[in-house]
Amino acid sequence: MTPTLLPLLPDAAWIEQLPAAVVVLVAGIVRYANPAARRLVQAQQPGDLLGRPVADFVHPLDLHRVLARLRHAEGGGTNPVTEIRAYTCSGQPLMLAMSSAVLPQAGQAAVLATFLDMTARAAMEQRLRQTDEEFQRLMNTMQDVFYRTDAQGITRYVCPAVQHVLGYTAEEIIGLPAAAFYPDMAERDALVAAVKQHGAVRDFPGRMRRKDGVIIDISISTRALRDEQGNFAGVEGIWRDITERKAMERQLEDLATRDSLTGIHNRRSILAVLQQRLLQQQPQAVLLLDLDFFKRINDRHGHAGGDCALQRFTEMVERHKRGDDAFGRLGGEEFLLLLHHADAAQAGEIAERLRTSVKAQPIALPDGQSVNLTVSIGVTQTTAADRDASAVLLRADRALYRAKQQGRDRVCV
Repeated sequence: MTPTLLPLLPDAAWIEQLPAAVVVLVAGIVRYANPAARRLVQAQQPGDLLGRPVADFVHPLDLHRVLARLRHAEGGGTNPVTEIRAYTCSGQPLMLAMSSAVLPQAGQAAVLATFLDMTARAAMEQRLRQTDEEFQRLMNTMQDVFYRTDAQGITRYVCPAVQHVLGYTAEEIIGLPAAAFYPDMAERDALVAAVKQHGAVRDFPGRMRRKDGVIIDISISTRALRDEQGNFAGVEGIWRDITERKAMERQLEDLATRDSLTGIHNRRSILAVLQQRLLQQQPQAVLLLDLDFFKRINDRHGHAGGDCALQRFTEMVERHKRGDDAFGRLGGEEFLLLLHHADAAQAGEIAERLRTSVKAQPIALPDGQSVNLTVSIGVTQTTAADRDASAVLLRADRALYRAKQQGRDRVCV
């Protein structure tokens, strides 16, 4: 195509080679367009672009700004780069970066304008804006806490949900070490070590301190961030408050392992403790305790009286057992006491002290009456050969049987 304004541009051959779009406008009419400009607006033939007013290609909302800049250029000014919305010959939208300046020509006020196609970049920026808006909406509606730290453990981002969980606003936390909110630095160190070793962790347990000082249980799922060289650059992930869940788990565990009446180990739990200590070959003295003639209390004072007697008996034993000893109810009025690292002499002394203490203390019952309890105790020692809790329990039961046969209210081995 032969440009119509080439007589005005005697040395314009190099413009034909430019990758940037260049046009010459006279009185707002396109008089010259290099190949890049023609490709930009998808002109199929000269008449698609040349001789047409610039207004045909500019978005109506940007037209007044374009015309003002053209007038400024015609007056001798140079316009800085500005972004405008435009159209191709077929009406497809474009986003262009435009700059313009006067082109001195004898007898004509011409303007030289250049354009760069910013459509792809504008679309990308729009997608980025939409993505950022969606991210912010997501962060604003999350109940769990999304966070990100740098390689030094400084919090660089935390979502607004943190205020509902820890009591701090996001602005109060950003810029502070994440470790500042852990009640135990060892827990934070363990998390970071696990992330560095495995790259990511799921449901990692931990605790944090709220603004009011209350310690809460949290579950963390997070991954390591890496820089361009593959070096550790921080972590990002989600943590949630599981304090209520942990409390429920502990409650369920208590229900599964504790006797509902006395609060001590139930049968399954105390036997599990015995079995574990046998497997660990921890020497134990095993005391099997049975309240004498307990049925009489139930018959005379009802089950409320019997329950009260069992609770008071439990309290007596708890006062005599040592820190590492374990005490549980096997059922009814039968109990098991495990004396940790107690030899035969110590076991005998503790058993006799328990027996005399129980006998000496009357128990007040709900009906206003009181009863005196006695207890028979069978004692045995575990050995290195013991591997089965039932075998040890059988020996203790035989010793208890001898105590019953010999008149009750006594200790037998």
